[in-house]
Amino acid sequence: MNNGIQRFLSFIVCLLMMTGAAINCNKSILGKDLTQKHSSDAGESAQESPEAITFDDEGNVIINTTSLSDATGFSGKTPLEMTISKDGDIINIIALPNTETPGFFSRASVILDNWKGCKVDDALTKDVDAVTGATMSSDALKDNVNKGLTLYANEIEHINASRDQHGAMPWKLWVALGVTLMACILPLFIKNKTYHVVQMILNVIVLGFWCGQFISYGLMVNWLSSGLGMWRGLIPILMLAAAFIYPVFGKRQHYCTHVCPLGSIQQLAGMCTKSKIKIPKAIVKTLEWFRRILWAVLMFCLWIPVMTEWMDYELFSAFMVESASMVVLVCAAAVVVLSVFITRPYCRFICPTGTLIKIEEKMFDKK
Repeated sequence: MNNGIQRFLSFIVCLLMMTGAAINCNKSILGKDLTQKHSSDAGESAQESPEAITFDDEGNVIINTTSLSDATGFSGKTPLEMTISKDGDIINIIALPNTETPGFFSRASVILDNWKGCKVDDALTKDVDAVTGATMSSDALKDNVNKGLTLYANEIEHINASRDQHGAMPWKLWVALGVTLMACILPLFIKNKTYHVVQMILNVIVLGFWCGQFISYGLMVNWLSSGLGMWRGLIPILMLAAAFIYPVFGKRQHYCTHVCPLGSIQQLAGMCTKSKIKIPKAIVKTLEWFRRILWAVLMFCLWIPVMTEWMDYELFSAFMVESASMVVLVCAAAVVVLSVFITRPYCRFICPTGTLIKIEEKMFDKK
């Protein structure tokens, strides 16, 4: 078979595997929930539960716990509607229609005020006592609150991606868009070293630490699951173009060299000294084979539900310092220090996302 066809088929297989991973991880594709049931029992139309996550006109998240909790009070379920701000503050919690005894339920529902105004993380650990004389209703409400907040915490990335389709892009992302445009366009015309250093610093500060904009397996799977928002989608579209379309026109490694914040911080660290550790060619070749084998194993893991969590440990997440795991932060710090003595070690010998980009680039290799 022609080498070009083989490479093209390899890339298509990678894309299909990532699509499968999106369905496997999030049970949705391009924003379409694949778990919705359209069948009915005994010829009767099944009554659909309201969506658990929606948005209001201001971009606040609305959590409906009707389908989340099976906890019952004295005489039935006690679903809630929770409004959570863009900053993760609980704005309001209201009880939805239920079959509880009005007198007992009104006494129990006062506990909902305990969570209003709290951050989601704080609310999840908050210990609220049941109301004496209405314990069953109180416990059911507490379970609904916990289930709703847990859903929000677990789906925060998906929520943020979906929110972009319901409101304007924050101003800091316009700054990120400007930096991304600079990184995608200016290096095509400007070969000045000083400019390159400035661009890398902007990549690290703005795209990395400030806005968390980059390409990673986790984000690509989320984009395939929920689609790209109208405004925030401009940034990943530009980055994906630099990574996967530029090589068509001979601009190999443009994303990794000029856009990626993790690649930029490694390059900047490498400028601290001209003295580098010389790795023997045999070891370099072994490390390159290790990268390929690691990538193949990780791609296989995307199809196994319990093994997709490796995406959370790509070092890109270290730019979100507050939410990154300690393991990721320590590994990222080690890579930066190692980059002082070895040129871009993570990019060359580990990065799964970079490996995928290299596979696509080989499609257009004339050799």
